[in-house]
Amino acid sequence: MIAVLGGGVAGASVARALALAGRRDVVVFDPRQPGEGSTGRAMGGFRLQHGSALNIELARRSRPYFAERAERVRFRSNGYLYLAETDEMAGELRRRADFQASCGVAVEHPDPAQLVPGIEVDEIRAVNYCAQDGLYIPLLVLQSFIEEGRAAGVDYRYGVTAGASDLAGAEAIVIAAGTWSGEVGRSLGVEFQVEAVERGLWFAGPFDWLSDTIPMTLDAGSGYHFRERDGRLLVMGPGDQREWGHYREWLSRRLPRAAVAAPESQWTGNYEVSFDHHALVGATERPGVWACCGFSGHGVMQAPIVGECLAALITGGVAPLDISALDPLRTEPLRDSTQL
Repeated sequence: MIAVLGGGVAGASVARALALAGRRDVVVFDPRQPGEGSTGRAMGGFRLQHGSALNIELARRSRPYFAERAERVRFRSNGYLYLAETDEMAGELRRRADFQASCGVAVEHPDPAQLVPGIEVDEIRAVNYCAQDGLYIPLLVLQSFIEEGRAAGVDYRYGVTAGASDLAGAEAIVIAAGTWSGEVGRSLGVEFQVEAVERGLWFAGPFDWLSDTIPMTLDAGSGYHFRERDGRLLVMGPGDQREWGHYREWLSRRLPRAAVAAPESQWTGNYEVSFDHHALVGATERPGVWACCGFSGHGVMQAPIVGECLAALITGGVAPLDISALDPLRTEPLRDSTQL
């Protein structure tokens, strides 16, 4: 048996890939229900505009999964629009665009008002935009993995905690428990640092003037950003995650029509953050125990290809992409200048 501990998007993807690789003894254990961890609270953005060749390739290799299931997961190629308010950040966006172009990413510099009606552009010094970036609904991605995994023979056991007897005869154990991965790892005699970092998501609207074609729009300097979903503006950013005031103040400068006195609703969730904000994927110090966690906000985006690669490593196959840099035993940090 191969036991996968955690049934969020990372665990569900690995389990599906293992079954598609021919394993008929894959069991997913999760004491919670689908979507009760980080996956269910994710904003739902996909981008090729990363600051490292590895992250670009992880996204590029994952994109077909979403594009081929566009209706199922509500994937839309709306793009990501990065905005620079200062000359310093404008220079940073130029450097990013040059690097991304060297990796085959098509970055444009359009008039943001053509993409986001009502946006205030007076303070904007530069923009980067990639039409291959897009949006999806994370819970629908998770449901897709689960359905396809079940069809391939995966036994998903939600609401069930794996006991010692469940794991005693396991050939391999995959730790994919999101923010709980450090705790689960310690119970199995392996150590890695995965911390829960709270992120709030605000829903403003609905607005009859808000188009469903607007891109994910980010202030590259501050980290505030928004996307559209079901006629509403979903807003995230830095600072106090439970205080609407500073989000409203930013919107009053960036998209004034959305700067409502009170949002429709709000929720908080957690990023599962590793020491360098990159995933921990691969063999741990204990033979037979594997890690697939610490995605630091990129779990849904990277899940398709990471699941395939880890399944190949576990079964002795050939991984479609070299992900050795994500070794959970690494001590040197990976870097990406686009991390929020």
